[in-house]
Amino acid sequence: MDITKLLIMADDTDKSFDGLFSGAGHIVGIVLMVTGLLLLYIAFKVAKGYSFMPTFGTETIIEEDTYVEGTARTVEKSVTAIPDPNGGTDKEFVEWKIVYTVNGEEYTQQIPDDGYSEGDDIKIKYDPKKPSDYYLDDGDAPDEPDDSASDDGKSKTVGIILAVLGVLVILGGAALFRS
Repeated sequence: MDITKLLIMADDTDKSFDGLFSGAGHIVGIVLMVTGLLLLYIAFKVAKGYSFMPTFGTETIIEEDTYVEGTARTVEKSVTAIPDPNGGTDKEFVEWKIVYTVNGEEYTQQIPDDGYSEGDDIKIKYDPKKPSDYYLDDGDAPDEPDDSASDDGKSKTVGIILAVLGVLVILGGAALFRS
């Protein structure tokens, strides 16, 4: 092919192809504006706290605590050296063997170290039907943190971000619609 033929074919005066949205700029602009409006709708819903994730059936049902209070005693400290994979000094994992008695039968368990000394008494709760099931009793159950304030702040932030994105998409659609 001659170079002159290529130059003639590439002449700017021929508007046979104006780019990616050749002849469809109006349609693409309308689609973008509708998408932007949809984003604004979603943004306002999210900012008001609406969740698009269904939570039906995922509620935690807290059963009554039927465990019985008891006392366990720390009797033996065990230290396990865990090698450092990077070649540094070994890490030490400290556990305590605790012993408690239920109905004349002695049970032993291992618990992680929490600053205990040998002979310390530790409050536990155990299942009277199966005394080997237990947990350490920290006394009063801590109140659950109120996450509603932080969730509201997060949803408002996400709503604002979606609103800004929606406005930008609408402006882009309007610019394409005008061209």
